[in-house]
Amino acid sequence: MTRRLYGPAAILVALVLVAGFALAACGSSSKVATGIVTDIQEASLADVTGFTLRTQDGQDLVFTIGRLELDGNAFNAGHLQVHRLSAQPIAVAYREEGGKLVAYRLVDAPWAQ
Repeated sequence: MTRRLYGPAAILVALVLVAGFALAACGSSSKVATGIVTDIQEASLADVTGFTLRTQDGQDLVFTIGRLELDGNAFNAGHLQVHRLSAQPIAVAYREEGGKLVAYRLVDAPWAQ
């Protein structure tokens, strides 16, 4: 007889797997960083142009916002303010373009707490 997971543990496992597969499917030229948002650059209240992420190993990475993928569990750049204020970690899929780190996918990263 097999045992099945139900409840919050099953949901957390599913979210981690979905986020992992979504980020892994983004292609080999992409990279992923996980950490806490420490600063946000805005052109206006509604227009986030970049942010700083402190990774788990203490690096501060500065990202510009590219064209964001918003499918699945991804969120828009405006939601970064919530993560900055709550110190909840995120995962960022990005590419290096012209010496800049360009974010193209942002997801919650509860596994990184």
